[in-house]
Amino acid sequence: MITISLVVSCLIFFLIAIRQWLPAGVRIWHIMTAGALTLLALGAISPREAFTAIDWNVIAYLFGVFAIGAALYDCGISHAIGDRIASLQSPNLALAVLIAATALCAAVLTNDAAAVIGTPIVLMLARALRLSPVPLLIALCATVTVGSMMSPVGNPQNILIATDGRMANPLATFAGWLAVPTLISLAFVYAWSRYLITTPAAPLKLHMSDLPDPANEARIWPAYLALAVLVVLIGADSLARAVGYDAHLPFGIASLMACAPVFVFGNRRIQTLKEVDWPTLAFFVSMFVVTGALLQSGSLQAMLGPLQSRLGELPLVAAISFWASQLFSNVPVVDMYLKLLPGRETPTLMMLAGISTLAGNLFIISAASNVIVVQQAERFGASPFTFWQFTRAALPITVVSVAVTYLWIGWISGLL
Repeated sequence: MITISLVVSCLIFFLIAIRQWLPAGVRIWHIMTAGALTLLALGAISPREAFTAIDWNVIAYLFGVFAIGAALYDCGISHAIGDRIASLQSPNLALAVLIAATALCAAVLTNDAAAVIGTPIVLMLARALRLSPVPLLIALCATVTVGSMMSPVGNPQNILIATDGRMANPLATFAGWLAVPTLISLAFVYAWSRYLITTPAAPLKLHMSDLPDPANEARIWPAYLALAVLVVLIGADSLARAVGYDAHLPFGIASLMACAPVFVFGNRRIQTLKEVDWPTLAFFVSMFVVTGALLQSGSLQAMLGPLQSRLGELPLVAAISFWASQLFSNVPVVDMYLKLLPGRETPTLMMLAGISTLAGNLFIISAASNVIVVQQAERFGASPFTFWQFTRAALPITVVSVAVTYLWIGWISGLL
């Protein structure tokens, strides 16, 4: 059944798939927003239905986290951590600390925020140790992707699954199912990165004048307080769920409460507000409208037919989430998959979360965090990796992490 929603959606996903050949000024959020506005203009979805289709809990969470991430960056956290890691005498120890720190940042503040904060740290480390920045930047991309996998708030697709999957305790569920493959994959990222970092390089010349210094005029403590509040609220909510307390705190409300110190006590609140990742928020709002119109049209349901009842099968989940994420980006793929999924079995949701996340390590364009790293590196005067340079280096990480995650989830689900 061909509908306006299906035609417009196919055009959107086609343009996203070929976005590397479009003019440089055309961003993913431009494509998605134009598609949403087209569907509204053509009457494929009404303004009221579009508003209802938007998951405002997800939007609120992302806004709060982006605000906290911007405040942390503005008060010089990258400069402070970069100096500390670069002062380590052992390159191997410095690499291990870098991977651990950025993986933790991704799990708490999302992979995109970790990419923004982590890129200047990597460049400072490469300059201090006289190493080529390329393998370190690739290690950062892989780390923030893998590190975000085990957290329900580590990346946008996990947030969608955690809020839509009707989980009793998202934090415990993600950690219980995905902590082991995450840690194994991070260990491989470390080992493979050590292999790639083989020879010293010429001293790296950077222009880091745009990097905020810890001694600047930004007030530091509100940003750290906001981060602490976020961790406490999410942790307390998980603990309350574990002991059977019925009143749950939505992620969006927790995030808005956590970012309040940044805007109430911070002395650069207007600058922080400007630095919130508004394009990503616009992308998500538009994506919800597009997928809502597509689901409402019934086109996908008609095309899938009997196959829709099999969308919960683990091999099918892994195959679709991995390859579709290469074409259409993992976030809209997960959003549509959740809307079509007949049930909410935990193994299915964990496979969807894990494989769709790890799919971001195959190509530069497979994850927004990869693109952020490239853009940040260029901003500071470094020559980042090329498209195929990234794929050759990241392919072993992708294969190992996907295989480990698939086998682990399959084994755990077989024990239940």
